[in-house]
Amino acid sequence: MCAVVASSTAVSDPVSARKLGRASIGLSVTGIIVTVLIIIIVVAVVVSAGASVASSCKYYIYGNCYKYKKVYSSYSYCSGYIYGSYCYYN
Repeated sequence: MCAVVASSTAVSDPVSARKLGRASIGLSVTGIIVTVLIIIIVVAVVVSAGASVASSCKYYIYGNCYKYKKVYSSYSYCSGYIYGSYCYYN
């Protein structure tokens, strides 16, 4: 049989126990604050990245993003995608 003997330092020394308790609470609060700040920063970065991608796309044709659109005829040149009577390109 194996027995583990616990240290009784915290019980016999209330001042040290109080200091350790305060340090533990301080570290826990600091960890929570850091976690909340990281979540806020990540959300802000993701939202701003999504906004910049969305602002650069004016036209979506079959899931593809195009910035510009011009009228297309059989006599004009299109470097992008022709849909209907328009040429979509970047």
